[in-house]
Amino acid sequence: MRASIDELPAFGALSGVMKDNHYWFGSSGFLFTSPWVVTRDTVRHAAVILLTAGREPVEVQAAGQAFSACAAAVAPLTRRGLCAMNAGLVSLHIFPPHPCFRAFHGVPAPGVLTMDRAQFALFDADLVRAYEGRLTLADARELFEDLVTVAVRQLPWQAQDWRGDRLHDLLRDHPACSLPHLARELGLSYTGASHYFSRVVGLPLRSYQLWLKHLSAAELRLRGGTLTEIAHASGFVDSSHLCRSWQASYGLSPSYARDASRVRIHA
Repeated sequence: MRASIDELPAFGALSGVMKDNHYWFGSSGFLFTSPWVVTRDTVRHAAVILLTAGREPVEVQAAGQAFSACAAAVAPLTRRGLCAMNAGLVSLHIFPPHPCFRAFHGVPAPGVLTMDRAQFALFDADLVRAYEGRLTLADARELFEDLVTVAVRQLPWQAQDWRGDRLHDLLRDHPACSLPHLARELGLSYTGASHYFSRVVGLPLRSYQLWLKHLSAAELRLRGGTLTEIAHASGFVDSSHLCRSWQASYGLSPSYARDASRVRIHA
């Protein structure tokens, strides 16, 4: 990334030409498209797949390394930067309850893996339509699942015992399932369930709980209301607390994500 990256807008520099698109799939994840994303230091709770509609390369930085690719996977909780200027970015965020989330634990350090873009070629036309905001939500969801499937085939896979499958089933059905309930269902002690949760889900319980707050805030945002109302209802101290947390994770403010002049929401 160039030294002048700090002076560049993070999002929306080309919104007058092409709006961002946000296809929302609830607790499974979302698909986001943008002609311009420049972020330096963000940490997602989600696993992320980065693609470009026209196969232009983007640059991802993590742990002092730079990766130039038109297809890449990013492991959850990876501190990274992204430079995708006029690149037709299509990013998929895969949330912890998704059945394929655990596959991204195998992305090697520093948490970024370049992938073979040619393996996604079958979906090129749909990627362009997604980028242009021309997919229905149902079609976008189908595309999301197809792209995740193709990506997972390129990732190292780690087998799990029956408790791992049971844990992910529980989280898919009840994302906010409490630790005592998980411990009972898995036949583990409270402390054992906490350690097992971190190992299998790939997020410490505290990070998972923060993701739940983000999920709640995102769902509430779709229903309207002020940022203060959304912050309080989703468990943040106030709107400033929500904005700081959201900015640290996504590199943009919640208000940007609600700006219809820049972002087209499909939900």
